[in-house]
Amino acid sequence: MRSDIDPAKMDGGDVADTLSLGTSGRAGAIRPPSKRASRIGLGTKFSIAAAVLLLSTLAGAIGIVTWRSNQIAERSIREDLHRVPLIYSTYQSDLETHARDVVRSLAGEPGTIALFDPAVSIGTRYDFVTGEAAAILRAKTVFLFDADSRLLARSDKPDLQWLGRPYGVVKWVSEPLATRHGTSAVIVEGTILSVVGASPVISGGGQMAHLDGVLAASFPLDANNARALQGLTRGEVSFLVNRARADAPPDVIVSTATDGFHSVPFTKAFKQIPGATDDVFTKGAISGPFDLTIAGSHRIGIAVPIKSATGETYGAFVVTRDVADEMAAFEEIRLTLLGVGVLAVLIATPIAFGLGRRIAGPLQQLASGAAGIREGDLDVALPPGGGDEVGILAHAFRGMLVELREKRALEQLVAALRRSPTSSPPLPRQGFATPVIREGGPRVGDVFAARYRIRSVLGSGATGTVFLAEDLRLEEDVALKVLQPRALSSEAATVIEYLKTEIKLARRITHPNVVRVHDLGEVEGEHFLTMEYVPGMTLHHILARQHALDLGPGLQICKQLWRGLAAVHAGGLIHRDIKPQNIMVLPNGLVKLMDFGIARIEKHVDPDTGEGEVVGTPSYMSPEQAMGQTVDRRSDIYAVGAVMFEIFTGKQPFLGSPLAVIRQQIYEEPPKPSRLRPELPANLEGLILACLAKEPVRRPASAEEPYSALMGMEVPRS
Repeated sequence: MRSDIDPAKMDGGDVADTLSLGTSGRAGAIRPPSKRASRIGLGTKFSIAAAVLLLSTLAGAIGIVTWRSNQIAERSIREDLHRVPLIYSTYQSDLETHARDVVRSLAGEPGTIALFDPAVSIGTRYDFVTGEAAAILRAKTVFLFDADSRLLARSDKPDLQWLGRPYGVVKWVSEPLATRHGTSAVIVEGTILSVVGASPVISGGGQMAHLDGVLAASFPLDANNARALQGLTRGEVSFLVNRARADAPPDVIVSTATDGFHSVPFTKAFKQIPGATDDVFTKGAISGPFDLTIAGSHRIGIAVPIKSATGETYGAFVVTRDVADEMAAFEEIRLTLLGVGVLAVLIATPIAFGLGRRIAGPLQQLASGAAGIREGDLDVALPPGGGDEVGILAHAFRGMLVELREKRALEQLVAALRRSPTSSPPLPRQGFATPVIREGGPRVGDVFAARYRIRSVLGSGATGTVFLAEDLRLEEDVALKVLQPRALSSEAATVIEYLKTEIKLARRITHPNVVRVHDLGEVEGEHFLTMEYVPGMTLHHILARQHALDLGPGLQICKQLWRGLAAVHAGGLIHRDIKPQNIMVLPNGLVKLMDFGIARIEKHVDPDTGEGEVVGTPSYMSPEQAMGQTVDRRSDIYAVGAVMFEIFTGKQPFLGSPLAVIRQQIYEEPPKPSRLRPELPANLEGLILACLAKEPVRRPASAEEPYSALMGMEVPRS
């Protein structure tokens, strides 16, 4: 496997909480009214009672809300800060795209191409990078590299000792030379974080095209960027940079910041937060939201690591918010409430009945709907949504109904397939033969490992055969997978140790959408896994008989699949073989992800796979998996994208022989699902194609992102 080294340190480097103040009254005994009392009408009595109640409630509310407002302000800040990583990720992505575009534009100019002629002098190149190129690009530093990655010129180094130095280990130099496509990354220049864009310089065209070298330019993350991000995050913003060399403890300073950031007090306070510096600069993890006191004010902040192209943390993006600023608006509101309290009583009392009726009507409709749902009616009428509490509640009911309808449609589909004739075998999937169970393994009726009575064969694959077995000791059914000998390398002992570690992690995953792994065993040289037995129908079998699924059951399968995958990734595992054959749909509509035969611990090297060797199923492999490279959770995301493509179109993204499919996975873009199913919603198609992006960085970073997107989709009701 290739390990990219990026020594880019070349110079030293909404839902708001609602406070419900419930009011309850106890009806006492009513005495017969006197003649005087009988002159007071019921409306008057109600108005007086409402006025007293409103005044009491107003006084109590101001006191309670004053106490609660501080808590709400802090929670609001924390909720906003949780969105900061996504905001910054999007902002940096835009910066990198801009850097690539402007550098690519200049790289195609004839004058730029001419600079790579060996006859051009060093001075001419230096004048270009310090003059014309720097002016056009508005860059901090401009670089020229030849086709062998040797430095030809850089605007910040006039001395000749840098010339000819090879930069092949720098990813943003080597990648344009290898792929002939532009790239971008974050680097450190002195104590400044910069975004660098690089583009290949190519002379000629067509078959006469010649790679001359690379043009690159860096753009610092300066005060303008900080102010722009301040507007997006509503907080004080800074960029931190780690001045320490490799293997040394982090030495953090503020590179640039907005005017109100208080850099020196923040740096001191940040270093005193337990684990914060280590989390960001050693582990590369987000730190926060955290509390700190700066210049006498209580602030809440978050630090997002800024990483190089190879994942090394160079710096951090920090946002802090002042709790007092969040409370300022409430202080004005409280004074206003005190001033208009009497007026509010006079206005509110006469219309109390009207408001009560307007609120009670939708609530009654919601209550009736809840009763209907309890009786199994999923077509109940609900009040229209809105921005108030009733609207939020109606929206929540509506979302629950969508989930219940999808699940009911899935249950009906599975029930229909189970009732339909099964005399004909499932249709074969394009390009792949049905696996054959190997000779020499256990047979139906055998007692395997002196504990498991083999009852039937559930299926087989490249890594082994799965049996339905009765655990004679616990008197329950289990799925028993006997591993194929070729699933283990010649260094079997090493592989088994890895398997043991992985099984320990897999056993911790107790999620309803993931099949539970029980144990790893060995008998007479044969290794086996025992797993939870889930009687149902594989997604492969459903698609073979149903082809493309309706949106309702299809979305329900996908949502549960993403939930299960998120649990697997949270447990530290990469599945590596997600496909319809490994997705079980139970009669009650529950979807389970199964078969961890080739799963691996995230970031661990696979002892059974050498460089260039491929494991998995070609039709659902990510490009990096197909090339035998190290994979991470985004490879599983690609596989689920391929499964979603098949769920909603009835076809796999790429068809042909296994070798042809692998080649297509690496080099060809998948067809748009809407070409096969024109009525497919555009947002669903966009999600599928995002998961099938060739470059891992373009895919969703986690399983939670696609799941959240699917939860926002609703199937139109016919």
